[in-house]
Amino acid sequence: MEQADIKEQARISFVGGKSLSKEECIEKALRLTFSVDLVEAALAQVEFLAEVNQHPSLYEIDNMKNSIRRYEKLWLPLAAEHAQERLAAPLDIEWVWHCHLLCPLVYEKDCQSLFRTTINHRLFRSADREHALKRSKHLWEAKYKNEPFEIDLTNDKMKEGSTKTDFESSITYDINGAISRQRHFYYNVSLPHYRDMRFLTLAMHRYQQFLFLRKNSYKLFIVPCYDQDLMWHTHQLHPLAYKEDTIRILGKVLPHDDTTVDRSPDSKLTLSTIDTSRLWLEMYKEVFNTPGAMYRGKEPEELYGLPDPLCNKADLRTGRQFTLESMSIDRIPDGEYGLDFTLQIFLADDFRKISKPLFEVFGPSMLWTADDLFSRELESQRWLVFRLKIRKGTIFSREVTVGIGKVDLQKLLDRSTVFRFHDTVSLEGDDKNCVYVSGCIADTFTNRSYSLVSGDFSVCSVPHDIDALFSIEPTNLDPQSCGAGYIAQHRFVGKDGAGDVECRFVYSPHRSNADIQFIQNGKIVCSAKTVDSTHLPLSFQVSNPNWFATWDPRLGERAVMIRQASGDWGVLTGRWLSLPNETDGYLSVKFHKLVDRSTQFINIPIPKTKGGHFDIHVDNNVFDMEGSDFSLTCSQDDSLLYLATGMSIFLLLVLCRPRSEDTPALNKTETDVYVKDRRHLESFQLLLSCGLNVIQISDHSSHGQNS
Repeated sequence: MEQADIKEQARISFVGGKSLSKEECIEKALRLTFSVDLVEAALAQVEFLAEVNQHPSLYEIDNMKNSIRRYEKLWLPLAAEHAQERLAAPLDIEWVWHCHLLCPLVYEKDCQSLFRTTINHRLFRSADREHALKRSKHLWEAKYKNEPFEIDLTNDKMKEGSTKTDFESSITYDINGAISRQRHFYYNVSLPHYRDMRFLTLAMHRYQQFLFLRKNSYKLFIVPCYDQDLMWHTHQLHPLAYKEDTIRILGKVLPHDDTTVDRSPDSKLTLSTIDTSRLWLEMYKEVFNTPGAMYRGKEPEELYGLPDPLCNKADLRTGRQFTLESMSIDRIPDGEYGLDFTLQIFLADDFRKISKPLFEVFGPSMLWTADDLFSRELESQRWLVFRLKIRKGTIFSREVTVGIGKVDLQKLLDRSTVFRFHDTVSLEGDDKNCVYVSGCIADTFTNRSYSLVSGDFSVCSVPHDIDALFSIEPTNLDPQSCGAGYIAQHRFVGKDGAGDVECRFVYSPHRSNADIQFIQNGKIVCSAKTVDSTHLPLSFQVSNPNWFATWDPRLGERAVMIRQASGDWGVLTGRWLSLPNETDGYLSVKFHKLVDRSTQFINIPIPKTKGGHFDIHVDNNVFDMEGSDFSLTCSQDDSLLYLATGMSIFLLLVLCRPRSEDTPALNKTETDVYVKDRRHLESFQLLLSCGLNVIQISDHSSHGQNS
């Protein structure tokens, strides 16, 4: 944020005095140029911030005294001496440098005072950074014989190094204060869409508009959204380019002030955000806020406690499960019989020795989903092999092999306890075809079973901030009113030694949000909460919505985010789909697991009759709606998360379900889709536990979007 006096009303003040139309403003804004590829550099910044986030010791002020000494006394002199080299600093020094650079005027002043020059900085993608680090290490070790280039970044070692450091900084900027503020920036840009080229390109365009607004406004303390702020930070992290560009665009170096953090209703930050939004709308005739780029609130580590194991028995791995989730063939194979082909699938120790196929699929289909494919226990097999056969001959036809391809599973096995893969398999042979395949390899552990014991919903006081644990207080207020809502106290009861865990369901009709909270020792340790555009972008904002967690209310979608103290774990987006002129349909769920950036799709039909069997399988864990049973084969560390996943799916079914036949449409524009007999749904206790009788269809977008 830029420093300015906000007592006088901010307003548009076009340079030259001539008013411009919306189209002229956008055109002129998008003509602004930069000396740095901001999109590529922003990707590098997100990668760097993610690496810093893996070392929480770098956020602790008591640990940083030695790193500030290393930065000021060792690194900056080395960088000034080798100004023409492409150098990268060790992580602790790079983090200090990063925070210093985000006050560009003071950074230049400090550099000029200490070194009589402004020391440049650039961002590197991961591979380029490794190369630059090697060169930097060589120069460092030649200059500083008794100082290690990299230091131990564990908390105890960093604190020990800082305690022993007798050092007074000559830098005028409060770097410790900057570290304490900047540590919170990454969480707001940590979701996967901030690594997408389309989203970042749109962000760069909004940064151009942001600068054009600043150039043509008066007395505006300009406050960016996080997509623009990422670009602004990225620009500042190239200090020479930033100075040159902003002087050319604005006539001066644009200052940056991150010390204004108070978000209370009448604070400078809040009022200035209102001013920025008002002037943006006036200039560009569009809303300033953009989905997926808003302040996301407190970080999970500030909200949640660390979970205790649900079971006192150690994990015992029982095997690995291989699941083929989707497969398609690139084109129709050549041959007299066209679509009459066979694609055989093998799991083999040696891809050169295959005999009987494990599974076969046939033309004319060219696309197969999980329901068409298979799941098998993976033993010693290393290779996933595909063999394409077609029929040849007219009178005495025969099958001949026209292509063979393989996937090496060995390189996937040690990635994580659950690893999803996507691959393009080239079939070598006469046909030169390709198979596109995705699947999952999951470690399986001793089965642990849980049953949900449901409590009744009651009308209670619901605070604005439901992320923090609060006492349950019944109220006589209308549950639809502000400050009231529905709360139920459930409990997951473990079988055969698996522990119990409290599960609280909180629903606020006024804000149309729900939160499923898992509670241990008087603290929330995991939650599944409905989220919206504050967190997630719309599908058109990313290059491929199948690869990213997105949310689109125009399609009747609802989204739930699963979080624990270690961070965001997964996002599930649900949408009701039905064929034209059909009353039956299904819930389509996109499950984006943030921890490994994988995506899987789950289609869930509502049982058509009372007592209909209803199991959902996710990573070899089974959620039974009919019996309210959850059977887990995941590791203990993931048990709460998969309980939350199952509850999230059932919550999405409640949120996205179409209305019953005897319930009138809420408005004339609602698509006329309904369940023929909704009463049998009420026999499923899990749906009742997720608010079936308290969450009204009126609380979300219209349904029945055609598939």
